[in-house]
Amino acid sequence: MKDLLHPRHRPAIARLVGVGAPERLLLAFDYDGVLAPLVARNPRGAGMRPRTRALLAELAGRHPVAVVSGREWRDTHRFVGDIVAHVVGNHGFELGHPVPVPRRVLRQVRAWRHELERALAGVPGVHFEDKRSTLSIHYGLARGWRRSEKAVYEAANRLQGTRLIPGKKVLNVLPGSFPNKGDAIRALVARLDCTSALYLGDDVTDEDVFELGPPLVFGVHVGPGASLAPWRLASQERVDDLLELLLEARPAARIRRAR
Repeated sequence: MKDLLHPRHRPAIARLVGVGAPERLLLAFDYDGVLAPLVARNPRGAGMRPRTRALLAELAGRHPVAVVSGREWRDTHRFVGDIVAHVVGNHGFELGHPVPVPRRVLRQVRAWRHELERALAGVPGVHFEDKRSTLSIHYGLARGWRRSEKAVYEAANRLQGTRLIPGKKVLNVLPGSFPNKGDAIRALVARLDCTSALYLGDDVTDEDVFELGPPLVFGVHVGPGASLAPWRLASQERVDDLLELLLEARPAARIRRAR
């Protein structure tokens, strides 16, 4: 992966958002680990830095902007507020608004949680984030989390009808028929009459977007680790630097509403 913020790569940013670039570029971001720092041992998450919030609000006045998260829509919107028009929750299941969860899904996720709670009783540092339509199992909340991780994966692999998506000390359990973040980006690009998307993500769940690749997706992986994205930012703290460059590259741009 190439560091997008290196001076020699500035032309790549200009090709995306500068003068003569495609008029309708979707700017899309994961929330945790991208717009906001990851908080050790706190699955509730953190708010954005004031500078990040201000830059994001300014970008949203010039481009279509979306936040695509594994959190519930309501939880993500609580962090983002109304500065971004397009908020996606539950890995793409809630595409722009809360979605009533089918009863069969509620029963299925509830049964998975009960089964996991029985299997993981006594395992230290495990926290269930129940999002009704999906389930996240955090296991990095205590020392010796490697043993907890092994127990979580062994228990989750016994569940039926799931799609398991690993993350940073978390395992996401989704119904097998649910969309992923790549599906969400495809839908947003079409819905907003865009030509392509710039997407920033830091976790395994974001690889479904990066896999789409150009010309549809210009992928940027945030932080260390392997990724399908061709570009990277060294850390979450550098996201503000990229937001500033995006604003500088096309200062006169104004958002054009989708037809």
